[in-house]
Amino acid sequence: MSETTAFLHQGSIGDVHCSLVVMKEYHRKTGKKVILYLAKDIKAFYYEGAVHPTTDIFGVQVMLNQQVIDMMIPLYKSQPYIEDCKVWNDEPIIVDLGKIRETFVNMPYGDLRMWYPIVYPDLACDFSEKYIEVPEIKEDYAKGKLIVSRSERYHNPQVNYRFLKQYEKRLLFVGNDLEYAIFTLRFGLNIDRLIINDFLELAQILNQSLGLLSNQTQIFQIAEATKIPRAVELCSFAPNVIPMGKNGYYFYAQEALEYYVKIMLG
Repeated sequence: MSETTAFLHQGSIGDVHCSLVVMKEYHRKTGKKVILYLAKDIKAFYYEGAVHPTTDIFGVQVMLNQQVIDMMIPLYKSQPYIEDCKVWNDEPIIVDLGKIRETFVNMPYGDLRMWYPIVYPDLACDFSEKYIEVPEIKEDYAKGKLIVSRSERYHNPQVNYRFLKQYEKRLLFVGNDLEYAIFTLRFGLNIDRLIINDFLELAQILNQSLGLLSNQTQIFQIAEATKIPRAVELCSFAPNVIPMGKNGYYFYAQEALEYYVKIMLG
């Protein structure tokens, strides 16, 4: 009997992050480790007008490209239930996580993680438990700081981040150049930006921080999986990133946003 099982994911970064919970459950039930294959350059469509920075060499939005996969691999290979992670080149697959896009899972509604047990009910599990393990780092990147991130998609027009002005020195922004420029200029903020090399390093930085404030983006899926203090801006038309377990918050209203920031900043 093989000691590993081949899984395939053809989705976006956040979709892959949140599927880790069922991979961990598979390992718990079978004792087998996962070889995770990631499909690159699959054309992406999120919703009309949505902008995503992951593109192919022609500038077309895709779920994953080589650069992003290279950033994902260190985090995934550090997990005790994953034997290896690599780009898919038509290798035989046992578990195809892309089935969530071929089966009715009420997309885009409901917790993203629930879509996988709908297809594979034997992998239903407790989302409130940690499912990403993070090795500590000695370097001080974010101690005493709240990490902030906001992508170009899934916004809630009811909230305004200008109130963060009073906390600028206690904040660090994580995101690409355009995300940082939009966030700081739109809300009149002057906060430092942290540039990360890969998603393992990002998870380590999050783990030493005070927590994360973000919208429905891939960084929140890492925070959710590690169960650090976290608060997510929900958009009304696709509220599918739902914190579960201790220290997890979500908000639609300004008052709730400001309340949760105070909690995380202590």
